[in-house]
Amino acid sequence: MQFFYLVIMKKVFLLLIVFIISHIFYAQKLIENGIDPVSGILVKHTSWEKFTQGGDFNSYFRISQVDSSYFFDIRIILAERKAFEIKAGQTLILTLSNGEMVTLTNFKTTESCQGCGAVALAGSQVPGVQVSYSLNKQQLAKLRYNILLTKEEYDRHKKKIIEHIKLDISSATIEHNLSEFSFLQIRRAIRLVINRQ
Repeated sequence: MQFFYLVIMKKVFLLLIVFIISHIFYAQKLIENGIDPVSGILVKHTSWEKFTQGGDFNSYFRISQVDSSYFFDIRIILAERKAFEIKAGQTLILTLSNGEMVTLTNFKTTESCQGCGAVALAGSQVPGVQVSYSLNKQQLAKLRYNILLTKEEYDRHKKKIIEHIKLDISSATIEHNLSEFSFLQIRRAIRLVINRQ
């Protein structure tokens, strides 16, 4: 009887681990997907996901759609934890491993404020900023991974991972190398928005 109990507990434990791991790696979801009751336009937002950690800044990102326009939204806290601003026209550059660059432009000057870069309690007491960079369809196509690719097409496309981010703020330019996980998170978020029209 005790042996039977141990076997069942082992299976339950393994299922629990599989569930937790899948939740950690595929936790992204569409948290808003509908028509705004006031404006009557389509609004979509993915969940906020960790983008960079350490180095000059910590950040979270999400992909948004408002009507037929797409945005790369980012929340940023500088490592120095000081006030800053990102001016209209300043850029965020994503560099792919093949050397190709995707340059996103901020369309509105935004000053940091206490807690504005935070997603949860961490960072809620320090200056941060939330900025939206517009994404056109060509940029979306460069960043998006198409799940319908053949193995050969995927192997060629896989070489175009996002390796590096360069961000202009009012006082400096900050750079950060990205992990493959960050790059995959961007592609998953784009798929969530585009595939759920």
